[in-house]
Amino acid sequence: MSWWEYVQKITGAASQPAIAERVGIAQSSVNRWKTVIPKSENVIAFAKAYNRPPLEALLAAGLVSEEDIELTQVPRDYAEMTAEELVTEMGRIAAEMRRRIEED
Repeated sequence: MSWWEYVQKITGAASQPAIAERVGIAQSSVNRWKTVIPKSENVIAFAKAYNRPPLEALLAAGLVSEEDIELTQVPRDYAEMTAEELVTEMGRIAAEMRRRIEED
């Protein structure tokens, strides 16, 4: 997923002026996001404005890699998951709980 695709997903395809106003930057900066990776401070401002983890946004912008932050998976918002993904996640959590109980 490109940075611009990430922005569109997080904002619900909001207009550039609306994104710029919410983030507190110039609309021209948002317009450049379609083709140019933004400055890290704008990525972080975007994440904060839309209540997203800054590391998630930096990763989406390509400013850090999973190896850079030793991240294997970006935590997802359960509200964005499909029913099948939720069932899979519940199974993963249940398996982790069983493992921890068996350790004790």
